[in-house]
Amino acid sequence: MGRRGWFAAWLVIGLSVTGWGAVRLALFSWNSVVEYQSPYLSSELPPPLATPPLTDRVVLVVMDGLRQDTATAAMPTLNRLAAQGARYIVRTGEPSLSYPGWTVIGSGAWQGLSGVTTNWFKGPVRVDSIFREAQAAGLRPAGAGTGGWQELFGPWLDRFEVPDVPVATPEEVDRLDEAIRERGLALLRDSPARLVLVYFAGPDEYGHAFGGASPAYQEIVRRTDGRLAWLVAALDLSQTTLVVTTDHGHIDTGGHGGWEPIVKEVPLVMVGKGIRAGVEGRGTQADIAPTIAALLGIPIPVHAMGRPLMEALDGPSNALDAIARASAQQRVQLVRRIERVLGRPPTNFREVRTAADLPAFDQEVTQALDRAYGEQLWQDRLGRTPLALFGLALIALLTTLLFQHPYRGAILGGVLVFISMVWGLYFGRGYQWSLSVFNTEAQIEAFFMARVVDALLGLVAVALLVGIWKGRRWGEAFEGILRAYGGIALVFALQVLLFYWAYGVSFSWGLPDLGWGFKYYLDLLILSAFWVDLPGLPDPVGLPTALILPAVGAALGAGLWVVLRWIRLAS
Repeated sequence: MGRRGWFAAWLVIGLSVTGWGAVRLALFSWNSVVEYQSPYLSSELPPPLATPPLTDRVVLVVMDGLRQDTATAAMPTLNRLAAQGARYIVRTGEPSLSYPGWTVIGSGAWQGLSGVTTNWFKGPVRVDSIFREAQAAGLRPAGAGTGGWQELFGPWLDRFEVPDVPVATPEEVDRLDEAIRERGLALLRDSPARLVLVYFAGPDEYGHAFGGASPAYQEIVRRTDGRLAWLVAALDLSQTTLVVTTDHGHIDTGGHGGWEPIVKEVPLVMVGKGIRAGVEGRGTQADIAPTIAALLGIPIPVHAMGRPLMEALDGPSNALDAIARASAQQRVQLVRRIERVLGRPPTNFREVRTAADLPAFDQEVTQALDRAYGEQLWQDRLGRTPLALFGLALIALLTTLLFQHPYRGAILGGVLVFISMVWGLYFGRGYQWSLSVFNTEAQIEAFFMARVVDALLGLVAVALLVGIWKGRRWGEAFEGILRAYGGIALVFALQVLLFYWAYGVSFSWGLPDLGWGFKYYLDLLILSAFWVDLPGLPDPVGLPTALILPAVGAALGAGLWVVLRWIRLAS
């Protein structure tokens, strides 16, 4: 076998190993997010201060999957309440999924601190929460909703009602919400609980089933608003505070989990005792738990990363000052825990004596966290730089070797055709690099398999293109296809390498940018098309597409040229 033969053999081996390794690296990184273990929860933090209560009872209503625009257009009850109290648009974290969102609402802890990153989390949560603090203070927290809330916060809910309603269709979810409304009303009427949770699932289920911009979704939101009206009628807002929010929104096609503003910017309405009227603003989902704690006079959960929404709180100045001091104390302890875990020096914060001191302190906290996370990120990047530079040099060398060939035009054409085809199919279906492309968790495996199929179709197209273009000699066509495949692999390997340098492939102290993380995962799935695992067969047995497709493409190209030559001779 000559030098070109050895080069082709090494290309087949290299592409096959790349495909085999890519799918395993993809699974490793995926599991690193799904099974993420927060390093910040290993020991208890000092308990924060209780403060004078601003209200007798808080009723927290969570409407799953409620879009901000639909809430404005289709919820007259909610809008009337907002006009009487405080209206916010709050930003969620990522992944913008239900369990992570519920955890943020209940604890104030973002996903990277709580460790709750998916709906597959098995509770209870490891972070402190308003339910835990309310229970410890003797406020008898209770609620009505679905089992997920019990999974996350069950030990700290003295009573939680889960109606026994089978749920298999959106219509059955509507009946479930009606049963939850009735259980919620019973809790408001009969329970001594001073913190009551009422959760409605309908908007989320209809969003998934029909899309976030569908008439059916708007109708279930109207019905949910009607259920809210029943709850409001049972409340005395001169003694009780009502807080209404959601965990996430929906894109038009129904998914969520990603970075889209329609998913991450959601409504928060607060009204009743302890809330100023006419307040509008922006905040974060992590601000909800500290605000509820301040209203009830219980300690702010020790892992809360948000702030009490002081501008919306109404009460004696000494009570508001006490809330500001308690919030500052709690966050100083938390930030210093994070800095200690990350090996950063502790930040010296200004002293907070009154509520007027808190806005400047809030900025210092944000800057301290940004600095701690940013410095850790760049320290990790510096550690990964030697390997990343070696990988970059290797890619440059292999690129030079691949394109030192008379067929470099065909090779480059094959690479461009593949990229155009794979991403054309992807974006042509309306997808983005976002977790929101999944409408339900049940679609995840099929979605990822479809991306591998798209990549295989692209490889087939390249094999046919180069095989026909340069098919006069089978060996040359075979080598040309292989070189085009090598160019494709290098393009996507470069993108994987860049993500590796930026964020790594496993995540131990925080989550990566999940938009780019999703792109990284797709790049690995595309690379996996060079070696397809066969179900039921032991590892590493698989289909060497990096060998089969070039051989078939070259054979078809050579065959076509033989036919054309025969036709020319016959004529």
